[in-house]
Amino acid sequence: MTSFKNLPVRAVWLICLLFICLPILAQERRPDQKPEQKKEDDAATIRVDTDLVTLDVAVADREANRSTAGLRVEDFVVYENGVRQKVSSFEATEVPFNLVLLIDTSGSTRGDVELMRRAVRGFLKELRPQDRVALIQFNKEVELLKDLTANRQAIDAALDLLNAGSGTSYYDALQLTLEEVLGKVEGRKAIVALTDGVDSFGHRTYEQVLPRLEKGRVSSYFLELDTESFTQAGMVRNCAEQVHFEFSSKQLRKYVKEYGGKATESYFESHCELSKMERIQINQRLYESARRELREVADKTGGRVYPVKELQQLDKAYSQIAAEIRTQYSLAYYPTNEKHDGKWRSVKVEIKQPGFAAHTRAGYRAPNN
Repeated sequence: MTSFKNLPVRAVWLICLLFICLPILAQERRPDQKPEQKKEDDAATIRVDTDLVTLDVAVADREANRSTAGLRVEDFVVYENGVRQKVSSFEATEVPFNLVLLIDTSGSTRGDVELMRRAVRGFLKELRPQDRVALIQFNKEVELLKDLTANRQAIDAALDLLNAGSGTSYYDALQLTLEEVLGKVEGRKAIVALTDGVDSFGHRTYEQVLPRLEKGRVSSYFLELDTESFTQAGMVRNCAEQVHFEFSSKQLRKYVKEYGGKATESYFESHCELSKMERIQINQRLYESARRELREVADKTGGRVYPVKELQQLDKAYSQIAAEIRTQYSLAYYPTNEKHDGKWRSVKVEIKQPGFAAHTRAGYRAPNN
């Protein structure tokens, strides 16, 4: 053992200070070591969290009635903006679906509610028992009739609550779906909407809802009702008639914004002062916008639009949607373009097997940070 007996007092104090300070100094990190490693770790975390692009891919057989199950990662080719990407993960998705049924019960569907109920019940039979379903009806009001559940009897009972009303708050219904029903749900998600897509009331607009749909990985399918002739007949009736339709101020504002023309504030409240030809033109334009918007949403979310000329076609359309939902694959990749520029990037998936076709969302918007 070291002895301090014959050392001066000052020397003893110096030695004691060294014993105290050396362990502390030994624990100090050089400023150019660990902090850099932490930055690297943080960058890797950001890449994992924000750069990974996941695609839900439906597969169809264009030539024969073959099974689309059993495909391997080698069968798929993914392109982003025309550049081939390396698939990082791949799986045949057997995870249950979270599915929201939107039912348009506005005035144009007033006489067909029972037919719609029967078609939806047939669709439910084609889903798997573990798939969860929610039901929303919308006219001027938006009502969540049943939240997500795998209990088919509960959904069946909720269908009995469908009732027709006037007006259409279509984009408010989509907003409710994204915020209240699917907002905190993990896993596969889809919207199946029965509607003509013509919005007339509510607070939300297409421009507000589309970005949410783009980010949400919610496949959107539309059974597009053909109600234009019915609506036009009601719009051209004299306002003195007991049964007639009127454009809402929201619709007139949309028409002026998209198709131009000078209009005073009073124009948006003056349906009854419009000529017959003006009413026909406005009605046609609003339906053109609705058709375009339905297809843009379906394209950007990996869904489809199924035009329904007559409600008797609903069973076939619902059956096609059920088949597509059942057989899907999940692919993911880190894009070779690592820029976080907030720009839209197109995505295309091809299958090497002859006769098979892949369907997924048209692209995504890159992170912007």
